[in-house]
Amino acid sequence: MTRGDLLIVIAVAGFALLAVPVAGVALVQPAEGAVFSSPAGETRVALDAPGRYQVAGARGTVTFEVAEGQVRAIAAECPDGLCVNSGVARPGRPIVCAPNGVSAALTGGGAGELDAVSR
Repeated sequence: MTRGDLLIVIAVAGFALLAVPVAGVALVQPAEGAVFSSPAGETRVALDAPGRYQVAGARGTVTFEVAEGQVRAIAAECPDGLCVNSGVARPGRPIVCAPNGVSAALTGGGAGELDAVSR
């Protein structure tokens, strides 16, 4: 590898590193609310309204907590409790309690109208 090749590689890597923060800031928007889904329907809440919400499912109740702009499952009446151990909901990554048919997902906060572009 010549010195010219090395300079080109460094320049391309530098431009790539500079482009990542700019693209990330432009594409990420904060979530606006949460939607709790169950066999009985949906409930929408704002993320700036902290509290605990009990959602009745097919086999029991799941308790969600909204605090500090985040949603997490804190208790569930199901055999394995995976939803309680799944952490906080993120855009595109809901919390799901499959045995109860209950989920919590974030609303808003998208990157715009398009999700992906394909040719």
